[in-house]
Amino acid sequence: MATASSSSSNPLHGTAMSTAGQAPTYDALVLAGVDLDAMVAEHVSRTGIDGIRCVASAVNAAPLHEGTHPAIESLGALEALKTATWAKQVAQAVAFEDTVIAERVEAGTRKNNPAWGTRGEVALALHVSPDSGASFMNNSRLLAEDLPSTLRGMRSGLITFEQALVVVSGVRDLRVENRQLIDALLWNGQQSCFEAGTAMLRDRIHCWALALEPKAAADLEDLAIKRRYFDGYQIDDYTVKFGGRLPLEQGLPMLQAIRNAVDKPRSAEDDRSRAQVAADTAFEKITGTKAGDSVPVELLLVMNAENLTEDAQHPVLVPGHGFLSAAKGLELLAGSPENPLDTWLRNLYVAPETGKLVAMESTGRLFTGQLKKFIKVRDQYCRTPFCNGRIQELDHVVQVSRDGKTTEENSSGRCKRCNMTKEAPGWKESPISGAGRHAFEITTPSSHTYISMAPAQINGSGPQWPPKRL
Repeated sequence: MATASSSSSNPLHGTAMSTAGQAPTYDALVLAGVDLDAMVAEHVSRTGIDGIRCVASAVNAAPLHEGTHPAIESLGALEALKTATWAKQVAQAVAFEDTVIAERVEAGTRKNNPAWGTRGEVALALHVSPDSGASFMNNSRLLAEDLPSTLRGMRSGLITFEQALVVVSGVRDLRVENRQLIDALLWNGQQSCFEAGTAMLRDRIHCWALALEPKAAADLEDLAIKRRYFDGYQIDDYTVKFGGRLPLEQGLPMLQAIRNAVDKPRSAEDDRSRAQVAADTAFEKITGTKAGDSVPVELLLVMNAENLTEDAQHPVLVPGHGFLSAAKGLELLAGSPENPLDTWLRNLYVAPETGKLVAMESTGRLFTGQLKKFIKVRDQYCRTPFCNGRIQELDHVVQVSRDGKTTEENSSGRCKRCNMTKEAPGWKESPISGAGRHAFEITTPSSHTYISMAPAQINGSGPQWPPKRL
């Protein structure tokens, strides 16, 4: 009979089923000789996004290996999985951008830059800043189009994402044909380029690049001038970190000035380390103020100014940098007898129950005066989720061209990149009323939605202040 024949040929017939009508168990599938690796791959392929999330959940639910050897083996396997996942993200990001470009070209929108806004969407999906999202897209595009062997190595788990970035960085400024040649040389089987660490890999690629394009050295010198920058940001309540990139003719004199100060003989009372002397020298050269003296600063107090007394516990907000303790605020406010501090003191008030700043509005198109200052204090950082960039522009949530008003509710502090990204076709934003703190909804061209809520102001009052140890 056909049914009998079909039943006897089914590998899951009989022992493969734990109980009639129930799904087969793992052990039953193994006994039946089912290729479980192929089944998992097919499951992910058929279920798509849900399958990817299932795999992620399964990996995190797997038990930890206790033995030393399997523990290290597990770390290596997870590294291969991580790199393969990055390779898939690279391919998916490029496919997404290509789809958007094709749709806009067909529709005749954004003809000069049909990819406008795509990298902002990628950043939101990856939960990173717009700059990091743009960098990821640039690297992804280069890997997908010019470095196929390196991308295959990532998919196979043969190299790490860090090694792939070394390759990308080393060939970025070369012509396409030379990028592809170096990619092939790295994987021709005669070189063990990925086995000796990233420093030697970087040196090998640089050597080949100079041989293939001798003019590249001169071009890179010009590029160093164009790419020069210097910036800083607050990393915690007590520290600001600076970083930069300068061409040789600017960087070397700075290094020399700092090293001369570090090497200069010091008195016995000067117990600073060489690193501390270097930091003080950089501060003095930039500000023209001796380290340890007072410097002008604007203090925005989220409280009544009269409450800033010696026993105060309320924080002080330095715009664009974050909060300082009340004690540090008092110290900055007092200055030193030799060099009194030139301080501007401004008060801002908040609702104790919500931490929401008092609203303000303007009849003009631009955010100016106290309203401008108010928005910067309210938002503190760029309001695009995950960006946390420095506020560079004050933006209308609903654009003026769409009848957006110049009010506190319709305002947001943004970095320049995010303010431009929101002009992409299909990108919409709208204020949310009644959310307590200031909030607005972002809808991206791919129909994903995100909520941006202003950070809670620490107002120095209410049942949550001062913080109590649980």
